[in-house]
Amino acid sequence: MTLHVAPATDADVDEIADLAARTFPLACPPELGAEVVRAFIREHLTASRFRQHLGTPGHRVLCARTHDGRAIGYSLLIAGAAMDETCAGLLHGARPVGVSKFYLDPDFHGTGGAAGLLDAVIDTASADGADSLWLATNVANDRARRFYAKGGFTERGYRTFEVGGTLNDDVVLERML
Repeated sequence: MTLHVAPATDADVDEIADLAARTFPLACPPELGAEVVRAFIREHLTASRFRQHLGTPGHRVLCARTHDGRAIGYSLLIAGAAMDETCAGLLHGARPVGVSKFYLDPDFHGTGGAAGLLDAVIDTASADGADSLWLATNVANDRARRFYAKGGFTERGYRTFEVGGTLNDDVVLERML
């Protein structure tokens, strides 16, 4: 699948927020209650929050669209270890970029779209001078872990991530650029 991936603009944030609300629950462990997940979405994945990211130095939002213009994926990149400073000691890169969000519409899973979005993330981070990409995903998210391993990410350790008062165990992964 061929995607057009570009830096997001103000005109993209409503579609990205809609996509985020539909895709974030897919990455959550089953023990998180639906209301906790909805509350996280209301607090962190709104159009206004994405607009804030667009204006924050060191933050990059990418939007992936199909040939007909439909937004089907997005990624949020954050320079350094700012998205979780507790992970800084796990990283091998001297100039890492964190992949805070990386989601593809589930209707497009298995099409190669995620690989295309990852290629754009790698190109963007490299162009910004990063020497590694890092991220964290729930330890039970086997699909994501397989995808990232295939994409060259290596396990670096673990972190705890809170969603609605519930502590979740994440694996921290890094890919050298």
